[in-house]
Amino acid sequence: MASIPTHPSPGSGFSWTVEAPAGWLVVPPRGFVAAATISEWERNAVALVADSLGPDPDPGPARPDGRAALSGPATDDDPATDDDVRAEGLRIAAAAVAGLREFADGVAPDGNRVLAAVGVLGRTPVPVLVAVGTGPSDDDGAGLLAALGATGGTPLVPPTIEYPDLPDGDGVRVTRLDVGEGTGGAWVSVTLGRRTEHGDAVADTVLVCRSQDLFLGAVLSDLLDELLPAVKISRRDAS
Repeated sequence: MASIPTHPSPGSGFSWTVEAPAGWLVVPPRGFVAAATISEWERNAVALVADSLGPDPDPGPARPDGRAALSGPATDDDPATDDDVRAEGLRIAAAAVAGLREFADGVAPDGNRVLAAVGVLGRTPVPVLVAVGTGPSDDDGAGLLAALGATGGTPLVPPTIEYPDLPDGDGVRVTRLDVGEGTGGAWVSVTLGRRTEHGDAVADTVLVCRSQDLFLGAVLSDLLDELLPAVKISRRDAS
């Protein structure tokens, strides 16, 4: 499944679709996609994720985008690819895919979707929340900044806000560090927003990626930059 369309605002005339780039999984939400399609997706996703983890716990040098090369097929003369190692890889992959499915199901009722980058630094897939919203042409952008996390974060380390130049709209990137309540665990988050003007209305795209794996922080911006152009917004009654 390469793409999932959705309507962010009933009656708004807007619709959007994500055409997943290479190395990305579109996670189908239950209740919006046929059960048979989801089952097939899960089988394929588990196999892909297991292969991306590889037989060797050390992923080796990463590609420039942070992804390690996918492992090749197992060979009989490689002791690192015995049945026990392969079974463990499948177990880890199945748990990761189940987590992606749960995440996608949880955000789908609000019209949001989940994609996941596979093969990043030898980790399990990195999920990204994708949301699109619309508003009047005079919207001041406060809601967009709030959705991107620009108004929160740890007081000692306030969010970093950047305004990248985008070919198809005005961009906002927010990087921040949070400390989980109760656990004290640190979270790194990177969000990327895009505002496009459509005559009498604006359409905002929001990408959100959060992780407790602080080593991923260095590549999250690149991942969102790669994904954002794949989110296509259209307006049926554009003027």
